[in-house]
Amino acid sequence: MRRFMSVLAGAGLLSSLIVGPTAAAPLEPEAPAPRINGTVAAGQVDIQLVISGLSQPIGAVNAGDGSNRLFVVQQGGTVRVVQNNRLVSGNFLDIRSVFGGLTTGSERGLLGLAFHPNFESNRKLFAYFTNGGGDLVIAEFTANSAGTSASVSTYDPLLVVEHSAQGNHNGGQLLFGPDGYLYIFTGDGGGTGDPGENGQDPNELLGKVLRIAPNLNGSYTTPSNPFGGPVWDIGMRNPWRASFDRATDQLWIADVGQGNYEEINREAAASGGRNYGWDCREGKHWYETSGCDTSAPWPYTDPIAEYTHAGGNCSVTGGYVYRGSLQPDLIGQYILGDYCSGRLWTISANGSSLLLHRDTSALITSFGEAENGEIYMTDHGGRLYRVVGPPFSDIASSAFYNDILWIYRQGITGGCGGGKFCPNASVTREQMASFLARALDLPAATRDFFADDNASPHEADINRVAQAGITGGCDTNRYCPRSDVTREQMASFLVRALELPGTTTNYFDDDNSSIHENQINALARSGITGGCDTRRYCPTADVTRGQMAAFLHRGFD
Repeated sequence: MRRFMSVLAGAGLLSSLIVGPTAAAPLEPEAPAPRINGTVAAGQVDIQLVISGLSQPIGAVNAGDGSNRLFVVQQGGTVRVVQNNRLVSGNFLDIRSVFGGLTTGSERGLLGLAFHPNFESNRKLFAYFTNGGGDLVIAEFTANSAGTSASVSTYDPLLVVEHSAQGNHNGGQLLFGPDGYLYIFTGDGGGTGDPGENGQDPNELLGKVLRIAPNLNGSYTTPSNPFGGPVWDIGMRNPWRASFDRATDQLWIADVGQGNYEEINREAAASGGRNYGWDCREGKHWYETSGCDTSAPWPYTDPIAEYTHAGGNCSVTGGYVYRGSLQPDLIGQYILGDYCSGRLWTISANGSSLLLHRDTSALITSFGEAENGEIYMTDHGGRLYRVVGPPFSDIASSAFYNDILWIYRQGITGGCGGGKFCPNASVTREQMASFLARALDLPAATRDFFADDNASPHEADINRVAQAGITGGCDTNRYCPRSDVTREQMASFLVRALELPGTTTNYFDDDNSSIHENQINALARSGITGGCDTRRYCPTADVTRGQMAAFLHRGFD
């Protein structure tokens, strides 16, 4: 529901509307509750650069503590924080000097991070890394009381899995499940074809999904697991990124293939005990049959989807089912990619078909979920992206992406035609009338106010805003519907529409000769604008459709 905000006094926390691109914000305000499933078209999903300058990022997680931070895991042994679109200086965690050492390079290093569900109160977090001998370590750390950093000196190992023989297939995912237990996803021990036959051995911890209950004192207990001990599922090769669907509790596991097939598995909520087949099965196909049960029905769970190494694919990177509310088309879509090709796909949360969206230049190492359900992607080359599913084909790179999404969701705009929004096009006075009439849900007019708008498709809306007293036209009996709206005119439109109070404060130096100066200052006082530069408003500059979306979002949300 659209909300009319009549007073914005003191809302200086709202950022300035400045022309020019800005990076995509990692965290957004709340939006209407999501529908169960959206629908995306091939090619619709895209990425927006958030920040660069990272060092081999391979993970992004949130702490679930209401801080709206993203914690970026860097393979070399550090964790950085992204907050409010900025990379916070320093490291949140640095384990390069951890007891027992850290082996990095190739597939080794700091590989995973998970925050305890009660991190806000207990400050506990868990890391997955390869130690100096190459073994897999799952360790507990404790953050400071403010939750702003965690010292390596708080290191407390929970589980160490021998993995010294080979440097590859280390797994690396840590997740707290809906049941409150910690899930650990291990690789098969490395080499080619699982030479240690670990994947099919339920007594080995390699090539598995493990489930434990940390005691928060450096130890853990083992809940009742299907294969005994800590083993929840078996038959994994190198699970590279897994996630729980926050709406259904289904577990999604992407498992890297040997030489032909990459696979995506979906496990029903609370239903472990699966044998995902490796090294008897690769994807939906036999990899080897020696020592395998080939009699139908065999005991192996095939993936719901797979893809080949054609076209440069080589290593699947699993993602998340989008359950945010800012991008309705993405809701219920599982997002995944390939490390080598940079391709992005989606799978419907209750489907099994891969839908290709685009090739990117990124080395896709992981996806991450923010507290509000927005999805992010890390590029091994040092960048963090936001994954988007824009309703218009021309807004993915717009600095006003979130604002355009908002006015679209509110029914204020349907775009400029042809599936586009035209964010850089100037707003005309007739378009401005329709934006405001829809935002305010104005009643139909009882008379015709102007003589020059009879041919305009926006005539009814022009009369609605005139009847509401928001405009008196551009001259006697004239509205000038095709003229572009300037920033000073836009100020008057919005001040009247929102009934903003006046002010004696002069905010800008370049509007002193403007007949709209009082309205410009009222708009600035409300926090809806900070001008176009320091002490400048650029009153005679045209307003673009993207900027108008931002003004409307700030004014009416």
